[in-house]
Amino acid sequence: MCSIKNVFLGLFILLISFVPLSAQEVTKPLLVPWPQKITFNTGDFIPKRLIELINKDNQKEVYPIIETFSKDLAESGYVVSASRKKTNPVKSYIILILTNDNTYDEEGYKLKIDSDITITASSANGLFWGTRTALQLLSAGVGSSVSKMDIEDKPMLKYRGLLIDNARSFHSLPFHLKTIKQMSYYKMNRYQIHFSDHESYTLPSDKFPDLPTKGRHFSKEDVRILREVAKKYHVEIVPEVDVPGHSRALTEGIAGLKCTDVVGNADKLCIGKEETYNILKELFLEISEMFPGEYWHLGADEVHYPDLNACKCTDCKTRMKQQNFTKGLELYHYFINEMYGFVKRDKRKMLVWEGFDPVAKPVINKEIIVCPFDIKHEGRMPSDYMNQEYRILNTSWTPLYIADGIYMTTPEVIARWTPYMFGAGRSPSPYAYWKKFKETPLIIGAQMCSWAIEEAAEEGLIFGTGQGFPNYGRPAPRLQIVAERVWTGASSSYTNLLQRVGEAYWD
Repeated sequence: MCSIKNVFLGLFILLISFVPLSAQEVTKPLLVPWPQKITFNTGDFIPKRLIELINKDNQKEVYPIIETFSKDLAESGYVVSASRKKTNPVKSYIILILTNDNTYDEEGYKLKIDSDITITASSANGLFWGTRTALQLLSAGVGSSVSKMDIEDKPMLKYRGLLIDNARSFHSLPFHLKTIKQMSYYKMNRYQIHFSDHESYTLPSDKFPDLPTKGRHFSKEDVRILREVAKKYHVEIVPEVDVPGHSRALTEGIAGLKCTDVVGNADKLCIGKEETYNILKELFLEISEMFPGEYWHLGADEVHYPDLNACKCTDCKTRMKQQNFTKGLELYHYFINEMYGFVKRDKRKMLVWEGFDPVAKPVINKEIIVCPFDIKHEGRMPSDYMNQEYRILNTSWTPLYIADGIYMTTPEVIARWTPYMFGAGRSPSPYAYWKKFKETPLIIGAQMCSWAIEEAAEEGLIFGTGQGFPNYGRPAPRLQIVAERVWTGASSSYTNLLQRVGEAYWD
């Protein structure tokens, strides 16, 4: 009887071994994000211990990429060198080509594995993302075969972000450096650091030496290292000093920022007095020199100012009368526009959390990017902003928040998400509110946001590679799943995606 069962089992295994797998079902290689187009060819490439990286056209933009790529390959056991041509048949070769061909787009690349590996792109960013794909393919180490293949790849969305709250729970420099490297591995390119809140101000300051919170701030050397490592890994640091609310660290560290009716601690800035604007411009200039880049986040959420007839601050009342304002909301809008004018002069794009009224006057500048986090906040939806032609960065609670153990979303739920879906709610009903939009250029990307989490727990909650703590939530590869959905969209099935990140269904 057993022998008959074994015969049938053997025939079954033999039969299913001939069933072809579609590209959607292929789980080897375990690439994340999955490329936009991948063609598997006959045969395998077996990497040798000695790898030569070739800068074929001796382009200066390629050498920093080679330097970073060499160090990363060495961590998988390879011995790496660089040259301009093939020099030794006992080596494996990876050829890096930066071309003037604009068909690759801003971050696109092609990767070909045959007898060698060739990566081609028309930008340094695209070439670097190609090396991240090659790094994943070679991560099994020396002698582990890789299918010969052709990849054509580019991101669906430009903004692919991660936020870390450095103010409520201070994080060490090594944590940030490791996080930048990890997120870059999955082609995430924006790293927003929440540098300031009520609890602390975590940057150095020459202009305002009493501002940095003792024992909870970086040195200028820390900032230099942070900036340089982010540049090497093609990640832009997006600084956020949250104003005019969430500002107790600022009002305690810089004299003159409180409203005239406030004696003790103040949680928000006085946005009536001219001194506040002058101080912020000086502070922002200092921060901008630390972190030059394309984007700036003003914060600007969860703050309210009284209407003129209820206002007790002399400076706010004076400013409102000068501008013919009767509502505190108008003063708040005025402040955001004033800050945007300054940030724009620094040639940066400004983001704010949701909070302003998209139809109230004075109208918030339409170039400002809105980050909705609660899709029913004050009765407004992301569509209310998009209907007024504001661009949106998806930062919705569900599934993009990691905060206090109550907004943690399971990998299976995240894998069913796309950047055009917005949700809000807490477990066990994470989708108490839910909205799905058609694909639109007004949605520029998405960002996972980790709030008020201790450093020791954060890596596990974001990447699933570190320890976790029950009071925060279960460790899981959450960012990897977000990275695929922002890069590739919904072309891969959620089961296939879960399989590639090493996750099964949760009970």
